[in-house]
Amino acid sequence: MRFLSALINDIRHQMKYGFYFLYAFFSAIYIAALLLCPQEYKKIVASIVVLTDPAMLGSFFIGGIWLLEKGEGLHSYLGISPLCPIEYILSKAVSLAIISTVSADIIIMIGLRAAANYFALSIGVFIGSMIFTTVGLIVASHARSVNQYMLLVSPLEVIVTLPPILAVFGITHPALDVIPGMALWRIIGCSVGMTDSAGIWLHIILFLWLGIIFFLANRRIPKALLMEGGEKA
Repeated sequence: MRFLSALINDIRHQMKYGFYFLYAFFSAIYIAALLLCPQEYKKIVASIVVLTDPAMLGSFFIGGIWLLEKGEGLHSYLGISPLCPIEYILSKAVSLAIISTVSADIIIMIGLRAAANYFALSIGVFIGSMIFTTVGLIVASHARSVNQYMLLVSPLEVIVTLPPILAVFGITHPALDVIPGMALWRIIGCSVGMTDSAGIWLHIILFLWLGIIFFLANRRIPKALLMEGGEKA
């Protein structure tokens, strides 16, 4: 019940701060771009769009969410509340993953206008979004401003997205599939019919990364909340 309450509260706050409007705005832009894109490039462009925006926008938004909560003094209360740190982390990751997945499905459905494996796509984007959002949460806990956060998180975004972008130009290697961004890229490409069957092992890779990132977040976030609680005392 605590997690469900936290999840509902996070969704309400994200709507209040306009994050849902931003998702809708960006989705509309990308749908328009896909509709105007030549047919032979639609699947590649759609895959890049879904990887770099719906799946990864959470890693940018979470920085603003963390710093907004910090500025409002909410972290000082979270540090002593009954809500467990892992529930706090999971609530943030799931709430942003939900809208990311819905956004990705709508972009593919309207912009691509072709058959797609929405089940595999939704699972991949949902887990991938949780990974990137949680990484962003860890980074945000070290930042003191939005500008500092952007400086810290941008290199990580490049590392994640560079292998898939290079793969578009035929520069790749099977070993790179262990990178979460590359594994998600393969899943998205397979889901929209751009590549052959991806195999369940790519989803397993994402689940393993999710476990690792959650473990690291559960070590960092409680300390960050406790430090900020101490500062407010």
